[in-house]
Amino acid sequence: MTADNQNQAWKRFATWAVFSSVALVLTLVGAMYLIDPYDTGRSPFSREPDLRGQRELNATASVGRNPRYQAMVIGNSTISQISPSRLTELTGMPFGQLAVPGAQIPEQMAVLEWFMKHHDGTAKALVMALSRDVWCDSDPTQPGNNSFPFWRIGDSTAEYLAGLISMSSAKQAGRRLGILPASRAKSGPDGYWDYEPLYATLFTDEPRRRELLFKRMNDRHALGEPSFPGVRVLGERLAALPADLPIVLVVPPVFTARQPQAGTPRHRAEQACRQRLIELAAGRPNTALVDWWDDRPELKKTDAFIDQIHYRHPIARTMEQDIAAALLDIRKRAGSLTLR
Repeated sequence: MTADNQNQAWKRFATWAVFSSVALVLTLVGAMYLIDPYDTGRSPFSREPDLRGQRELNATASVGRNPRYQAMVIGNSTISQISPSRLTELTGMPFGQLAVPGAQIPEQMAVLEWFMKHHDGTAKALVMALSRDVWCDSDPTQPGNNSFPFWRIGDSTAEYLAGLISMSSAKQAGRRLGILPASRAKSGPDGYWDYEPLYATLFTDEPRRRELLFKRMNDRHALGEPSFPGVRVLGERLAALPADLPIVLVVPPVFTARQPQAGTPRHRAEQACRQRLIELAAGRPNTALVDWWDDRPELKKTDAFIDQIHYRHPIARTMEQDIAAALLDIRKRAGSLTLR
């Protein structure tokens, strides 16, 4: 074989290899698009939301678009213990749960957008957790350290298709098809997940748990910027929602040792941010603030918390009562205005 013939053969082989690889990738992406591993509803085969074998973060798209859940809990792990089924029992509103571990402001806003996109005109209520460490002390443009898949619930088809090319998506496709077993830490149909089992090892190490509980923060460090840009972003987004949509803003509790000493820079900054949230809730119609900011006797009990920000079931049950009462009060006041 001459050198020219060899070059031509290599060119044909290289061309075949490139086109074969592209065809294979396109075939895989097409198959993943049709399978819709995260139940986003984009597949032409999608019908009703069908949550199968998915853990909490992977369940976000499915639960958020489900027409069955017309009221939603949104936030990070500091609100995940709030049971949507109990809120449903207490209020009569069909609640789902969209808490995302480690979610900062951009992630929570993206989840809110996804829910509202799929419940335009049908949303009955929102419950939003306002963790002080997030909304008072974070840059509202910076996502958290956890790799949140914005592409799954965003508007870009190109980003969605690119995101499907991963081993985790392939595994989730296997779960959707029943080829692989469901995740052991899967969400319930309404998106609820209980974080207590994740801390089983910590419960066996009581000295370490107490060390985490009683570690003091530097009270000379003031939270965030004095203007609290996160609160401003929240206010702008809530103002754009339908005025008749009931919204309950919830400030989750923290263990007593995380509370700053009165009169310190951190205490003054926290109270200033708290006041901004009070004003935000008061300035929007059909809005209430469930305020668990300050210390309470039940927040001093070591068996009520796992660490300083993750509370256990007894606290959650009391908070559910407060949230339900706030929603029912909003509904009562709205009914009174209608009658007039």
